[in-house]
Amino acid sequence: MADNYWVPMRLPSPKEIAKYALWGTGRIMLSGWLFGLYGVTAVCKVTINVAEMTRLTTLQLLKVYDQLPYMGAAVQNIIDVSATTVTEEFDIITDIVAATEGKQVMVIGEMGTGKSTIAQYFAYSVGGRVKVYECEGTPTDWLGLEVIGKGENWAAIERGMLEDLEDLSNQMKTRNERGDGALEGTERVIIVEEYPELVSKVPSSGEWLERHARRGRKARRFTVLLSQYDRVAAWGLEGKSDLADAFYRIRLGKKAQAHAKSLKNNALVDWLKQDRSHCLLDDSPCKLPNYREMKSASTRYSSTILPPNSNNPIQDKKEAENALKSASGADLGVNCSSNDELLWRVIQRLGTEKSDSAIVTEILGFTGKRYSEGKTVLEKLRREFG
Repeated sequence: MADNYWVPMRLPSPKEIAKYALWGTGRIMLSGWLFGLYGVTAVCKVTINVAEMTRLTTLQLLKVYDQLPYMGAAVQNIIDVSATTVTEEFDIITDIVAATEGKQVMVIGEMGTGKSTIAQYFAYSVGGRVKVYECEGTPTDWLGLEVIGKGENWAAIERGMLEDLEDLSNQMKTRNERGDGALEGTERVIIVEEYPELVSKVPSSGEWLERHARRGRKARRFTVLLSQYDRVAAWGLEGKSDLADAFYRIRLGKKAQAHAKSLKNNALVDWLKQDRSHCLLDDSPCKLPNYREMKSASTRYSSTILPPNSNNPIQDKKEAENALKSASGADLGVNCSSNDELLWRVIQRLGTEKSDSAIVTEILGFTGKRYSEGKTVLEKLRREFG
């Protein structure tokens, strides 16, 4: 028969029981407090929602109340209150010159959208001497302005852009030595028609664009580039986002509408279709001055090729044009003094600060193989009148 064994078991002491009771009481209190916080939060949320709904309802009632006659007089009209979606008006830019302050400008649009008119409006609004690079213009384009490169004279554009780069360096040197005040009155505007075509045909165009983009406005050189193309690669700016950011893009006509569609803004597309003066400045809607206002600004400030003391502007202008034609096709052995004096006045008027080569190619019109002939004409005029 097996022996019986008793295992003694010790009961907790009153002190230990008190510790367990104290711990349990604290746990219950903390859980109760947390539960209370959750409850209060839920009640507050419900209260806030109810208060917000009450506020909105009160505002709707106030709208109805405000339409009632004063003093609560009865009316026969029934007020129909319904919720409608109100489309906010665009924040439209109306001062294009002020809006483009501090950057250069690209004007992008198909033929006939007024790119040249806008460029001239910019030029006469900004002020200063105006130079135009135009490779395919007609004699009536850009009247009164210094035009370089007509007849696809890429060499003349190359020389002009190299002169611009030297001028820009001189302007920055003056600014660094004497401050911005020293550049007052030295403003120039440079307009480039169809700039993307120059990218592949004028070697210095890349450097010209980069330096004018980075420092042009600081040096008081404002450039307006015109094109029908809205692709970065066409401008030679692919992979050069910092240079692209130095330009504001003004998009006209269908180019503006296409860009608005890419922004998925149908309301903006509809607005652009309403008027030819509606365009985009980058992504923002912009209303240009009407065509007549821009043309009047160009006419008011532009100069024409006229001899001094002229009493018949139309006749004198024709004589100046005839003088240029006569000089280009004249036999150098024949004395053409009847046109020489007028031609010399034209050179004096347009040839200020121009090199001899620029006068021969751009004013006298002798290019290519006839350059030496034009050089002889210029020397002859200097001997006779200089």
